[in-house]
Amino acid sequence: MTGPDDAGERLRLRSPGGEFALAVDRTGARVASLEHAATATELLLRLPWEDEDWSSAFPSTSSNEEWHRRYAGGWHTLVPHAGDARTVDRVEHPFHGEAAWRRWRVLDLDGSSCTLEVVLRTAPLTVRRTVHATATGVAVEQRVVNHSRRPAAFTWTEHPTFGGALAGPGSTLTLGGDPLDAAFPGGDRPPGGFRSVRAKGRGDVVLRNDDAGTAVTLRWDPELFPYLHVWQEHGGTVGFPWWGSVDAVALEPACRPYDPDDALGPLVLAGGEALSSRFELEATVRPPDRSSRPTKESR
Repeated sequence: MTGPDDAGERLRLRSPGGEFALAVDRTGARVASLEHAATATELLLRLPWEDEDWSSAFPSTSSNEEWHRRYAGGWHTLVPHAGDARTVDRVEHPFHGEAAWRRWRVLDLDGSSCTLEVVLRTAPLTVRRTVHATATGVAVEQRVVNHSRRPAAFTWTEHPTFGGALAGPGSTLTLGGDPLDAAFPGGDRPPGGFRSVRAKGRGDVVLRNDDAGTAVTLRWDPELFPYLHVWQEHGGTVGFPWWGSVDAVALEPACRPYDPDDALGPLVLAGGEALSSRFELEATVRPPDRSSRPTKESR
């Protein structure tokens, strides 16, 4: 069934031809699931605690720790800030920015798309996000508006994270057609890592796992997002909060490098000004080979 789930927090979408099934959370407007319907292959990272009720949980002392305790994978948008919690002009910004923590309002919902909106309080920004289930995967369109009279600086990073179907010894990563060094499981490579690279005017990255027959291509505007953050976690965090259970590759188009300074930006909107962008994720999944299955012998 297409529409919100029983709790009213998750929106269900399907490609017009039924190729992919999507789920979108109202919290953070997060794309929680991208499943190839014919093979039931989940392409985004999903973790077993994603449906936990945190309303009565004792909160951690920092948003950094709380984010990692709750983190359930999927595709987040990080606005107006990405990275560690910080205070800018006496305003406290939580880990990865307010938009990812807030419950968004649903403006529109049909069988294959939904539009959500949130009015931020840590910056004078209204963020509107439309998620489309397409015949090849998912497309995300986002618009950020400065609803104040003064200039507003912010950072914008998209944070899609892919799971075990794409993360394995047979995986490779290319940016703009060129190989990109990555720490996939297997051999002597470490079980994870993080790096930030320049897109060099080529806003397309391909993650493929030939062993599993899966691949995703992410496309974006490299002029607005000239950096790509690559975060990998392959069971390396053996203690709290993941206990060795996370196997993930995040490919994050970003408007700036992963910078520990205390400024927002580098994007600046004048009062009443808006900024929009589109991201496209194309996925391919090889159906299982049924030709080699044994058949009953004729008698």
